[in-house]
Amino acid sequence: MSVTFDFAGRVVLVTGSSRGIGAGMINAFARSGAAGCVINYVVDDRGRNKSDAEQLAAGMANALVVECNVADDA
Repeated sequence: MSVTFDFAGRVVLVTGSSRGIGAGMINAFARSGAAGCVINYVVDDRGRNKSDAEQLAAGMANALVVECNVADDA
């Protein structure tokens, strides 16, 4: 089954999207025409999440990398 979505002119935000399923979702949104993709990551001791998020963003025309722990109300 093939499903096609049109995200032309829309900005998407996927939390935890520096790698894994989240990164796959961000890539799918970008391929579906999203005008912008917000790549969210949480700080980790090794800095891997930030590095992966920045690398993912580098391959996209309109990406914004945002560090934010969505589990923290503040």
